Amino acid sequence: MIKSNRVATLIIFCALSFLTLMNQPARAVELQTLFNFQLGPGIVAGNLVQGPDGNFYGTTTRGGPAGSGTVFQVTPQGRLTILTADVANPAAGLVVGNDGMIYGMTGAGGAFGFGTVFRLNPNGLLTNFAVLNGVNGGNPQSGLVLAGDGNFYGTSPEGGTNSLGAVFRVTPAGVVTALISFDFFTNGSSPSAGLTVGPDGNLYGMTAAGGEVGNGTIFRISTSGTFTRLHSFQAGDGFTRQARMTLGADGNFYGTSRDGGSADFGTIFRITPGGVFTNLVSFTGTNGMVPLGELTAGTDGQLYGTTQLGGGANLGTVFRVTTNGGLTTLFTFNDRTGGAPPNGLVRADDGNFYGCTLGSVFKLTPDGVLTTLVSLLPLDGVHPQAGLLLGPDGNFYGTTRDGGTNNLGTLFRFTPAGGLTSLVSFNGTNGSAPQAGLVPGPDGNFYGTTSFGGDDRFYGTIFRFSTNGTLSPMVSFDSTNGGGPQCELVMDAGGNFYGTSSEDGPNFSGTIFRVATNGVLTTLVSFATTNGAFPEDGLTAGKDGNFYGTTANGGSHGFGTIFRITPDGDLETLFAFNNTNGAYPLGGLVQANDGTLYGTTGFGGTNLGFGTLFKITTNGNLTTLYTFAFTDGEAPANKMIFGPDGSLYGTAGFGGSTAGDPGGTGLGTVFRITTNGTFTLLAQFQGTNGANPHAPLVFGNDGNLYGTTVQGGSGGGGTIFRIDLAPRFTDMARTANGNILLSGTAPFGGTYRLWSSTNLMTPIAAWTLLTNDTLDANATFTYTNVPLATPGAQFYRISFP
Repeated sequence: MIKSNRVATLIIFCALSFLTLMNQPARAVELQTLFNFQLGPGIVAGNLVQGPDGNFYGTTTRGGPAGSGTVFQVTPQGRLTILTADVANPAAGLVVGNDGMIYGMTGAGGAFGFGTVFRLNPNGLLTNFAVLNGVNGGNPQSGLVLAGDGNFYGTSPEGGTNSLGAVFRVTPAGVVTALISFDFFTNGSSPSAGLTVGPDGNLYGMTAAGGEVGNGTIFRISTSGTFTRLHSFQAGDGFTRQARMTLGADGNFYGTSRDGGSADFGTIFRITPGGVFTNLVSFTGTNGMVPLGELTAGTDGQLYGTTQLGGGANLGTVFRVTTNGGLTTLFTFNDRTGGAPPNGLVRADDGNFYGCTLGSVFKLTPDGVLTTLVSLLPLDGVHPQAGLLLGPDGNFYGTTRDGGTNNLGTLFRFTPAGGLTSLVSFNGTNGSAPQAGLVPGPDGNFYGTTSFGGDDRFYGTIFRFSTNGTLSPMVSFDSTNGGGPQCELVMDAGGNFYGTSSEDGPNFSGTIFRVATNGVLTTLVSFATTNGAFPEDGLTAGKDGNFYGTTANGGSHGFGTIFRITPDGDLETLFAFNNTNGAYPLGGLVQANDGTLYGTTGFGGTNLGFGTLFKITTNGNLTTLYTFAFTDGEAPANKMIFGPDGSLYGTAGFGGSTAGDPGGTGLGTVFRITTNGTFTLLAQFQGTNGANPHAPLVFGNDGNLYGTTVQGGSGGGGTIFRIDLAPRFTDMARTANGNILLSGTAPFGGTYRLWSSTNLMTPIAAWTLLTNDTLDANATFTYTNVPLATPGAQFYRISFP
């Protein structure tokens, strides 16, 4: 039960004998981040490299808390550590220097924005020691190679004097020298693959475009910059080669093409140092397709590699190929996240091969036995787009849209103390990408929806989650009965659930449905634009036995509608928005005790279209209560809730930036509004404490507000937060005549009581009541108290009421 009587937990002590005052910063409420969802490192770019310490190092171009990529370490035992996420899109692959440090490049950043060269010491400290300026190179996509002269060499698809790419040298001291600028027709352009050191000490590489027919070239360049074009790729050779070539035991170079060959599914090719080119293997699908990674030479003189697709499950393969083109499939992947390897392998000191799939790091023996070492996925889940449900056990339950063992979302339990337990990872067939909160059923189970997944893994599901941890799909949408449900279900007196699908249905504009606890679904309404379209939130059970809801589009003006529907499916449009009074109501409605409905529009209104808050009677009379102006929020996209004070509480997904306030970043707000339209901004998100709330709030048993953000937090994957609604003193000062001026605030309006005592341990009933007054419109108060006649301690306390 929510507590309506609140007593200030902060007691102000005033040591008048020493004339010292303890001042508190002025704040109405406090936002506390309780949990940070951690984004995984992302999809690994390029092969891993084994460091002198025996650990493996790799890069991701994107991913990590800031989404700008990471450099990470994986031990042979499978312990993953993100070493740094404060980089700008690391290029694919790293290299060990002669000093034992790890070297790499970024595809962006630096003084000119064209990338940097960095070194990583054994403690994980990253130092940028060279900068690309757009002429000596620009936006490299692949890693460096260490040549025999002790310098590093690399390529970039941009930069050079023609802005068509460059080959450059980087000394350990950080001097960058451009060796060649590509010109397209003569020597090629856009080299995205790295270089390979040949047995002659020269460097060999490829361009992605240019040459005789525009499909790219293979070239040789000396460390001093003497350039020779060895081959121009022809039409049948394929178009995309993103991985560097590998030097074979026979002194020739071997590489892969993502496409081309007899089936256009990719090839393996060989080129001699003199330029004799041969396509050795054409992938056909059954033996793999779309090879993206570089090949790795084994101790047996054969080459090992991966395909991203193909094989029995079309999720990629690991293969071995001889230098004359004899290919053997060693392993076929059969899991989406544990398959589809986007890069090749590294041969480790233990004789095994190590590589990455889309969601894991694995070890493979030369005989093809594969072991998953560690997941690269955020197993707790990320991007909670749904609100929390306060369960009967006092814990909160919710969902994340992404993450989990299949990266398709999770269902979790969260304690008020901050402990999170992932209970279910969605797998596609039982649903994926849940975007709505859970609701309790009459049987003690939880019920919810997913916006994707199901029998065909696309249109979404309705599921039941039992208290023993079992998740059971009840309904799989199939487009004809709707698709993409984003709604929280609502239950009638008979135990049936009602909800909306945001799209599809007979008219492709969404539906309203009823589902019995045995899973039988009945489509009640198929929206047809004129009566609304694309309902993104669910229904509200009205006090009159009907249901009320909104559509994000459609209606007579095309800006969305408010409707009433009977349990049998008779729909009546109560109101059609016209933009001036709001547009695109993305969130649903909440009903007051007097029957009035309250809601939000994501856009529209009189302040440049930042959204509105409104109330509407059940006969369709709408009143705009508030129009957002961005500084107080933008795009409120979810349902508000009533607080114990009778006010409404909600979130705006964007906005909150205040002129002259560097902390105002426009990443969303939390607000309160009274039923007569008095608006109070309670908190704003700044990224570090979360960003973009997209779900309703909930009151906990402690009387505080709890909610989620889709983005932000220290992990970058969203947050769970609490708004502390405890009343508090905000200031205390001595006036000119020696009196004490007390100021305070509370999130709730109404009446407050101010008490004093000379003994902190005195029961509250024995304290002296100084005033019983009403907070002003901003829920604040000031009170002047005459100090004690004799020096001593005096304590103050606020209570409501």
